[in-house]
Amino acid sequence: MQGLMTPRYMRAGAVLPGDGLFWETVLNQSDVFAFNTVHEGKGGPFGAQLWLVHESQEKYVLVGTGERLEDSNAVVSTGRASAHAEAESLCQENRAKVVGFLEGHRDEGSGGIGGWRVVQVSSGESCPSCRAKQVVFADELIGRGLIAVDGFHVVFKATYGQTRMDAGFNDEPYDQSFRAIAALNVLESSDGLFGLEGALQGAGQWALQARAGELVYIPVDWVAAGDVSDEIQGLFGQAGGVPMAVVVRADGSILSVGREGRDVAGDSINEPERSAIVSALYEAAAGLRALGRFEAWDLEGACLYTNISDIGPMAYSESLWYNLSGIKVVGEFVSEAVNESARELPGMGNAELFKQVAGEYDSESMPLRVSYGGDPERASVAHLLWKAKMRMEELTSDQGGRLVELGKRGALTIELLDGSAMAFADLVQSSTQSSNYDGKQG
Repeated sequence: MQGLMTPRYMRAGAVLPGDGLFWETVLNQSDVFAFNTVHEGKGGPFGAQLWLVHESQEKYVLVGTGERLEDSNAVVSTGRASAHAEAESLCQENRAKVVGFLEGHRDEGSGGIGGWRVVQVSSGESCPSCRAKQVVFADELIGRGLIAVDGFHVVFKATYGQTRMDAGFNDEPYDQSFRAIAALNVLESSDGLFGLEGALQGAGQWALQARAGELVYIPVDWVAAGDVSDEIQGLFGQAGGVPMAVVVRADGSILSVGREGRDVAGDSINEPERSAIVSALYEAAAGLRALGRFEAWDLEGACLYTNISDIGPMAYSESLWYNLSGIKVVGEFVSEAVNESARELPGMGNAELFKQVAGEYDSESMPLRVSYGGDPERASVAHLLWKAKMRMEELTSDQGGRLVELGKRGALTIELLDGSAMAFADLVQSSTQSSNYDGKQG
């Protein structure tokens, strides 16, 4: 049984297409980019890029514009918990550009596949919600015949462990829930995700990790229509065969409603972020941000109700980030039509897709070829800067508290040897001036 003692990154040994030195340079650039975004206060300490590579032609095409070459973590700016750098890089606009490019270069290879590969570069190891987006897009490109089955690569610089130690971000517990789902064969059981909580409680190692916070999951349960409010029943009744999700606060009030909003007909680009559960979560966060809530991604134990019983990996992994108390499936409103429409990748069942996302990096089921390009002994510069900035904010706040406490003891004035005087607070808050000190001149 695999647990936290076997880090996932140790199985990220795929070989990248093209020049290794090129990818080493690009990977380090993602770290430099993330450093600069942190320094300028524009995002978290993570960066990502999306590339198209033709190895035999030695071509490297960056999916970007002159104004926006790389993508950064946007959790703070958007209020969405999963707006990570990789997710921003895999936005609908970029996915459409990739599909268009590959469609236009089919004649550069054999069998209708142009010989191009997709490479996503990330300064940090992808969380399961980002990996779900990578898997869904990879499957779509393979299904369209635009890349080979081994044609989607992911390379990252910092592991979960490094990110936790150096920057204080810990994605591993969220990923661990997916590893448990795979290791405990949850999806092969008749209960599926509904049996996850019971399976975890019955498995010693996983139960211990869950209690210790080393494994984060959300229980999925059935609920009868009679056990939900008339308002919620009315919403699901009106939905008919359309997938729907409703986020309900602990006090019973409705925070958001999400409905299936994709157009999967014809050649349109799949947009799983517009599916019901994901839309409901995004809408909830947007509503709280509009009310002035900074941590809009914290839904404070709200419950998500849905008519989808076959929940996909993208929806479930997104849910993990929003501090939900649970996911309740209202059985009377579940149907085959609803589950069919809720497939995160049209043509593939969510359970099958879930297995791909939960699988290990080198497993046959996963359509990604994942590489670890970092050094376990060297920290990310972006992570170190972030940690220093967070510590600086704590220290500044602590100093402010100390000044308040000292002020209660009387006005504090200090004297200087030249006979002048100044408020003690001016000394404590003079770091900018003092930092320009150039040394004494002889």
